Amino acid sequence: MTRQKIFAWDFHGTLEEGVEVGFCDLLKQLSKIYPTDVAINLKGVRQLYGTSIADYLRHYFPKYKLADIKNMMDKIAHKQSQNHLKKYVVAAPHAAFVLAKIKKAGHKNIIVTNSHLGHINPLIDIVGICKLIDEVFAIDRHYTYEKIDPVKEKAKILQQLSKDYQIPNSRIIAIGDSHTDINAGLAAGVIIYQFINRHFPPVKTNAKYKIMDLREILKEI
Repeated sequence: MTRQKIFAWDFHGTLEEGVEVGFCDLLKQLSKIYPTDVAINLKGVRQLYGTSIADYLRHYFPKYKLADIKNMMDKIAHKQSQNHLKKYVVAAPHAAFVLAKIKKAGHKNIIVTNSHLGHINPLIDIVGICKLIDEVFAIDRHYTYEKIDPVKEKAKILQQLSKDYQIPNSRIIAIGDSHTDINAGLAAGVIIYQFINRHFPPVKTNAKYKIMDLREILKEI
């Protein structure tokens, strides 16, 4: 019998494509209500990808006070809850195929994300991988006004998975595209794969394994 492994996936930029395109559109809509001198374009949004929604808004709307930032965050959350992102978001190439192979082999697919459940669960459904995911852990960094250390929080989740499933770190594979994902995996002591997303600027990390095709993960099963 195959010894079970856990595949701990980042979602944004790893299992999906297009969220940042929809978010850029939302920022442009906001600029009609809250004029700003900072240019809003997809290149800039991608350069900041992985930061919190609040930090995005502070960058693009620097002259506005906290109350305005909170109002903007509420508007973004409302827009996204109205399935705005359906027009933009699709599964990353080969994501469903890879997840299905992993699940069929008896392993676990678990998402560990900086987003919150109310945002991430509909997206998982939109990209068509809901039945392939065993659990979702959401840190809820993006829609909070408080400072959260995503590396520390993601590392805690990875360590807890080891305890909950009684699986050693050598059988936990973390896959993500950002510094946060990689550093969390390093802190937790698990196997790390950096997914290099062709749509985003290069990210230099200390990940041992770096891939541009999700199918390369299948050697772990």
